[in-house]
Amino acid sequence: MKSENRMAWTMSPAKKDRAQIGQNKAEASSLAFSSDEETLDIELATRAAKGDKGAFERLIWRWWDRIRGYCASFVAFDEELSEEAVQESLIRIYKALPKWRKESSLGGYIYGICRTSCADVLRVNTRNHARNFSVEEFESLFIESPHGLVEEDMLRKEAGQMLELVMKKLEPEDRSMLYLHEVEGIELSELGSMYNLPLGTVKSRLFRARAKLSEMLKEMGYELH
Repeated sequence: MKSENRMAWTMSPAKKDRAQIGQNKAEASSLAFSSDEETLDIELATRAAKGDKGAFERLIWRWWDRIRGYCASFVAFDEELSEEAVQESLIRIYKALPKWRKESSLGGYIYGICRTSCADVLRVNTRNHARNFSVEEFESLFIESPHGLVEEDMLRKEAGQMLELVMKKLEPEDRSMLYLHEVEGIELSELGSMYNLPLGTVKSRLFRARAKLSEMLKEMGYELH
């Protein structure tokens, strides 16, 4: 359960082949022998690890938005780098599933692969790729402006631009950690396992990252909630 004071921002829906997604969704529904979403993911992952490509496609359909959101946050919402990171992550997830052990979190395993993929994509492109930001990457932003409500839509767009600007100033690891905690609701203890960090370190990094965002936004006349 997400805490009420979490930073409220979400990623835009992924652009997918709707016809294929609809087919995969129908097939996935036929496997819903349990109401437990995690159980279904584990079942699909187990089958995919044994070479069932259909199960892998259905698993990825269920994880698509989360993978895209994580990759986008890691590469500072650069559309081109995000797409590259997503594709690299999917390839690596497919190859790595046979090595997954059920005693470890499937989500942590998937995000760990995405994390490595994103870092590699950034490392390869950092010297010859200028990162640009797109306001449209955000669906909604809850940043308060000191202005009135008459120009609410324009000010919301402006707030989005400001948030993108300051997010760029965070380190990739901090951006991705914030995404997992604030958007996906990953608990601190699981973040510690995923990033191989003590719980106290996770807390302090999240606190500093959020404080840095808040401070920079305040300098621009906005308040982060």
